[in-house]
Amino acid sequence: MKKSVLFGIFAIGIGLVSCDNDFDFPNPPGQSNPQEPIYDSANLTISSIVSGTINLDEANNSDTLVPLAEITASDSLVAGYELKFVGQMAATDAFSTPAEFPVELQETQLMANPDDLDAAFHEVMKTLDPASKETHIRYIAYAVEGSNYMRLGGENVYYCPMTATMSPFAPEFTIEEEYYIVGTCTNGTLDIDKAIKMTNSGISPYDDPSFSGMIEVSPDQAAGGYEWAIVPRSTIIAGSGIVIAPDADLADEKSGYLKDYTSLGTYGMINEASKFLLTVNLKPEDGLYSYDIAYAFDNLWTPGPANNWSAGASQMLYTNNYKNYQGYVHIDGEFKFTSAPDWDHTNFGFAEAGKLSTDGGAGNLNVTQNNEPFGNSLYWCTADIVALTYTTTPIESIAIIGDATVGGWSEETKMTPSEDLLTWTLKTTLTNGEFKFRANNDWNINLGGSLDNLTMDGAYITAPVTGEVTITLDLSSLPYTATIK
Repeated sequence: MKKSVLFGIFAIGIGLVSCDNDFDFPNPPGQSNPQEPIYDSANLTISSIVSGTINLDEANNSDTLVPLAEITASDSLVAGYELKFVGQMAATDAFSTPAEFPVELQETQLMANPDDLDAAFHEVMKTLDPASKETHIRYIAYAVEGSNYMRLGGENVYYCPMTATMSPFAPEFTIEEEYYIVGTCTNGTLDIDKAIKMTNSGISPYDDPSFSGMIEVSPDQAAGGYEWAIVPRSTIIAGSGIVIAPDADLADEKSGYLKDYTSLGTYGMINEASKFLLTVNLKPEDGLYSYDIAYAFDNLWTPGPANNWSAGASQMLYTNNYKNYQGYVHIDGEFKFTSAPDWDHTNFGFAEAGKLSTDGGAGNLNVTQNNEPFGNSLYWCTADIVALTYTTTPIESIAIIGDATVGGWSEETKMTPSEDLLTWTLKTTLTNGEFKFRANNDWNINLGGSLDNLTMDGAYITAPVTGEVTITLDLSSLPYTATIK
């Protein structure tokens, strides 16, 4: 819609302060020239007239404003003044970081341009996802005469706090929730049972359009050429539809761009036996999708001074998706990540703070370069080998917490580390109930699941025995384990 046409007269009406300086609506400066009461704010009421979902696409396509609220004024303004309004939108009813948007008063209704509502929606929701979401809206009222204006009720008064479910503009592209790798693994068909399901971070694919899938190529498959293409779930379910693949003459490239096809038949090609991680960004740029094929590693090792630079003697990071790795590591100042328990494969060194490099000449990772204390300590480490990023969080304490422990869920019971910081013990009393291991008196790093296979964010652990016990947590190798005697 043409906002300049809809709001031009409105902006002129309050566009000047008493010193004749321009300002941009809807952010007027502080109240100017306060004089005798112009209007009793108690005589103004505003009520929501929204019912159902506000579809901004429909409003935009029909070139109409969106009606939001009805005003009732039981008294008149001083001659020469008129009412003007500004809307605020927020993700919660706390309105901690609201986005303001222009409001048009037409007779007794407050109305807004769908363009402005869409911009405010994305600002406060911080997402590109087109799914409908509940928003919170309120209004600021002004009495305006030329360059003189007064905010009704004072700077902390807002009218008509309301909720409105809003459907934002549909993006110019579609990203589905699920994608699959097909080709050799499905014998050239759209068999969902044989297809390799790709994963992403779990947030909306519009906000994180990166999907990854692990491909394991056997020597026989490599000799004949392992074929791959990507399809959305809708294509597999329908038996036809969009297929995403590289140009035929670029089929064996390890990185590049993919494009849409309308049927199977064009594939990427892998001619080497190994495990690979195929990652694709499904947000199109000029109709193309970028992709990368990297070696997939079961673990990362962490050689450094703490283990005399012996990868085989170091702690390992584990992965659930061959992209993101995590685990406890004993670090004495410096270290590196390696893809094997030696120096003969891929080594990850320092690029810049929080960034990894696979350049053979890259320096060592150093915990002081993340503004963390230098020294001999235990760290929770993460690495993203696709984005080439990493984190190292120093472990200040490890404890148990839960209704099976003496402190319940409100107070944790701390464990004692061994000299090498990889074994933690505790003599305590357990009762019937559940518990977890956690670090740094916080839930950001916690272990659960089964005692013989503890994992990050695993399930609560049911106490296997009750009474006085000795608990031993072993973080020296994978899987992490605990014993209770």
